[in-house]
Amino acid sequence: MKSNRLVVSIFTHLSNICIGGKNLLPLGVLILLLQVSSTRTLAQNALRDIPSPDPQIQKDMFQVAEGFEVNLFASDPEVVKPIQMNWDAEGRLWVVSSTAYPHLRPGETANDKIMVLEDTNGDGKSDKSTVFAEGLITPTGILPGDGGVYVANSTEILHLKDTNEDGKADVEEKILTGFGTGDTHHLIHTFRWGPDGLMYFNQSIYIYSHVETPWGIRRLEGGGVWQYDPQTKKLEVFARGLINPWGLQFDKWGKAFLTDGAGTEGINYAFPGATFVTAPGAERVLRGLNPGQPKHSGLDIVSGNHLPESWQGSLITNDFRANRVNRFVVQETANGMVSAQADDLLWTDHIGFRPVDILVGPDGAIYIADWYNPIIQHGEVDFHDPRRDQQHGRIWRLTQTDRPLSKIQKLTGRDISQLLSALKAPDNHTRIQARLLLKEKNKNSVVAALETFVQDLEKEDPDYEQHLLEALWTYQAIGEVNPQLLEELLAATHAGARAAAVRVLSNWYGLLPDGHMLLKKAVRDADPFVRLESIVALGNHPAPGSAALVLQALDQPMNEFLDFALWQAIRKLKDLWLPEVLADQSYLGNDEKTVFALMALNERKSTGILLDFLMTDKIPESYVPKAVDAMAANADAHIADQLYQKALADPEYRTVLLDALIQIKMQAGIQPINSMDRIGQLYRDSNPAVVKSALNLAGLWNLETQLDPMVRYALEDSGDLRIAAIRALAAMDSERAKSILVELSKDNADRSRQVIALSQLAKSRPEAAISITTDLWKTSDLPETEISSLFGGFLSSETGTQVLYQALMEEKIPEDIAKTGRKAMQQYLPWHRRNNTLSQNLRNALEASGGVLPPERMPQQLTQQQVYVLAQEVKTKANPVMGESIYRKQSLMCQNCHALGGAGGKLGPDLSALGTSLPIDNIIESLIDPAASVKEGYELQKVTKADGSLMMGYLVSDGANELIMRDMAGNEITIPKSQVAARENVSGSLMPPRLTAGLERQEFIDLVGYLSKLGTSGNFRVPTANYVRRWEAFSAIDTDLDDSGQLSEGKSIQLYSMVSGSLPVAELPVLKNRSGKEMAVLQFELELLSEGKVALEFNETKGLSVWSADQMASIQANTALLQLSKGKHLIQVSIDLAAFNPSALRLKVTDQGSAQSRL
Repeated sequence: MKSNRLVVSIFTHLSNICIGGKNLLPLGVLILLLQVSSTRTLAQNALRDIPSPDPQIQKDMFQVAEGFEVNLFASDPEVVKPIQMNWDAEGRLWVVSSTAYPHLRPGETANDKIMVLEDTNGDGKSDKSTVFAEGLITPTGILPGDGGVYVANSTEILHLKDTNEDGKADVEEKILTGFGTGDTHHLIHTFRWGPDGLMYFNQSIYIYSHVETPWGIRRLEGGGVWQYDPQTKKLEVFARGLINPWGLQFDKWGKAFLTDGAGTEGINYAFPGATFVTAPGAERVLRGLNPGQPKHSGLDIVSGNHLPESWQGSLITNDFRANRVNRFVVQETANGMVSAQADDLLWTDHIGFRPVDILVGPDGAIYIADWYNPIIQHGEVDFHDPRRDQQHGRIWRLTQTDRPLSKIQKLTGRDISQLLSALKAPDNHTRIQARLLLKEKNKNSVVAALETFVQDLEKEDPDYEQHLLEALWTYQAIGEVNPQLLEELLAATHAGARAAAVRVLSNWYGLLPDGHMLLKKAVRDADPFVRLESIVALGNHPAPGSAALVLQALDQPMNEFLDFALWQAIRKLKDLWLPEVLADQSYLGNDEKTVFALMALNERKSTGILLDFLMTDKIPESYVPKAVDAMAANADAHIADQLYQKALADPEYRTVLLDALIQIKMQAGIQPINSMDRIGQLYRDSNPAVVKSALNLAGLWNLETQLDPMVRYALEDSGDLRIAAIRALAAMDSERAKSILVELSKDNADRSRQVIALSQLAKSRPEAAISITTDLWKTSDLPETEISSLFGGFLSSETGTQVLYQALMEEKIPEDIAKTGRKAMQQYLPWHRRNNTLSQNLRNALEASGGVLPPERMPQQLTQQQVYVLAQEVKTKANPVMGESIYRKQSLMCQNCHALGGAGGKLGPDLSALGTSLPIDNIIESLIDPAASVKEGYELQKVTKADGSLMMGYLVSDGANELIMRDMAGNEITIPKSQVAARENVSGSLMPPRLTAGLERQEFIDLVGYLSKLGTSGNFRVPTANYVRRWEAFSAIDTDLDDSGQLSEGKSIQLYSMVSGSLPVAELPVLKNRSGKEMAVLQFELELLSEGKVALEFNETKGLSVWSADQMASIQANTALLQLSKGKHLIQVSIDLAAFNPSALRLKVTDQGSAQSRL
């Protein structure tokens, strides 16, 4: 308002001057002054999205879990931009903060700080704030301990001490240096003490660290978790991968959990050697426990007396994008771990609330570090965006109203016996701090007191084994080996104690005379997590016979984590067991164990034995697909020949074997040696997939003897086999095959067949296809989809594009065809070719034929002022409900590329919390110019193969021997590294430009309105309930649909539920059953981690029938019950559309009894 009054005042003043006739200013000067003033006014208006930073206003907007209340513990100026916090033994909160983030301005001197906050009167509010250190550069980690405090100072770790007790650091020791600095919000961060007395911390995807230590250089490229021993100075990598892991914590049994600030799988369970997505060179990765869950920052595990018993062990973390604090309940099972999201602790629509760290305090309350910022983006938002807040921050405190707080244990100055007693405390904070202080005491005195402490423990105490474990960890922390206590815990009743003891055993392995024997017993333990720790330990301490020991895990039920640990251990032990197996195939015990080990290696030496096992039917049925893949990855002509002979002789695994032969030919150019013409006998197979693969191979192998069958299928079949036959002809390097394809392309007796043939000819021999195509365009009334597919054939290569361009330069084509060609260029041209000279020339040639696209209904080039005006219209005129229907239009392809709640495409980021993380103007700009702002983890890579061909897409995995890329269609493409000639990052986005050009302005406003609401409270936040979100809907069937509605095969399309979890009935393909009823048939995949009964809770069941294989569910009170075995199941839902009344279908999956399921 002041700016507007200033403009009016200036205008009035200048007008008076002009009217008065004195000191007249030129009109141009007047206009210039008004332009400057109006520009400033617009800039101020653009800041209206910034909420008031008043903490009281923010507090008033909080919604808190029932029975809880929130208060402000500390706020600016005593704490500004908090990044991480940790408690000390006195109950003081240490906080690192950075006002320089994300970067220093030119000429600016770094002055980031460490703050120490104290509540001296116990009223739940900080009343003392001390600047312990300043002059730091973007500190991202803080950890009190060892007589001072560790701090992450960009690329180094410092240890600061206050030796004169004035509250200020006066001694600085540089502990480690050489950590990467590729991105300020990926620097080393999240400092935590482990229960073992070791220090743990994380780094993120763009950091490449090469750290010199007394034990040699330690390297971690990309994300991961470091482990550091301050006593020995030993630094090791604990886990690898994840994108931006800003959460790390250990439960009371020492199990580690991580959260990822840029991931989509919620809670991640970690153990030594665990490897997650994005880890460079990783051939296998572990999944998170909550697929589809939002990005999280910070992590703690509930302990202590203040919070209810039912909350103990819950994991609490921050959904900083959606302005919420989440809680998860994790359960250990024989089949791994299951994590379920519980109700939120705190949530708000105040966009400045950005919780980045969370801790249970020494009083039992939950403390939340609020970075406070209206925007959260790093590289995606201009570093100079005025909405970046660099002066506020706060710490919030959450307490339960009807339970007393815990008494704060101030431990500094306590003697050894008092500190040992503190190891029995119910809260993790007190136990950790007591152990840290014991490290600083006289070691001999601590050892003597520990012996007494252990002897005096009451075995009847329900926490006896927990107290023993705390003592064992204390021995480990002070560097004293206690074999007797270790063996007692290895035999403990509680599996958590046994598993933790095994990890200590691994740490002490070289100091124990019988370490190997102890592991030999532990690896047979009944508990899967004890076995997991034993496998990891045996893999890290190679010894003769260790491979046979770890493979004993296969004698008991396996789970995802065990399978990974065993795979990793076998690879580490390779040099001990592979020579033995090469000499004696029974060395590892039995066929199953030998095959597992050989598959784990995935290298040429092991492939020969695997092949022998395959040819003699010694590979267990469940291992065959993986074993065949392993052989295909290392195949030569002999292996290809053997796989082919097996496919001819054995129908059981024929599909798997043929797919492998296709892979071998396409990736390595290798094919069998003998009896290739016998491929024809597979055309008689009753499985259409086998016939399709056989035709594919006949084309790839260039078998002219198979041309007649190809022609027969091309002429007589009307489905997938016709397409496969025509593609096979196109793949052949044969004049006769070319002539046949040309004739099929000219034959207009079946227009559909002609277009398929012609599009394939355009891909393989564009010069032969061009005249036929242009004639067809002139004389035939083709549907737009077929015209587009013909353009797609030419646009698939530079050569084809050149041929098409030259033809259009010589002769014009009909205007409607040319317009379709312009659209096809947007659809088919890969990003790196869209704007090169040839594409621009082709675009001009199409326009010369009249292929000028209609004026954009929604302009795709906007000034900043136009963006601002549009953003205001979004706030006042948008209909988010209509916007969701626009988002779901197939023409926009939003769902093909983006997920909501984990369901949807993978080409782009999950949009579940977009509205709470990206301002409206940035959403508008991202839709109009996708390449201007690319989210981390979605950078394009261009791979040049040895044959000169290019592959553009996103990197999914960078293994030791292969790259896995995701292409424009969302397909994962495996490329052997032996075929990679060059690889480079390129700017840009796979999201095509002008996607929204065809929308009316109001439609665009509604779409942005919908996107801007995603993640906010209400109907546009993904619910925590376990709704089915990914569906397959049958769109066409080859068999009659009976009255039961059950189908076994047919063509299907992918559908996704709305944000609410509902699937609109109007979007379902309609089928007719034998009685003429209109039906819809859907299915979804449900994985059972442990067998049991599952309840499928529908919003309505009238007109529904539910199946799993041949089991029809019983339905009562809108709930269908199914008894399911462990493994993956396809659940089918048939809908009688006349009987089903709701406009949408919604289905929630709930486990009953011992069942544990995962969608």
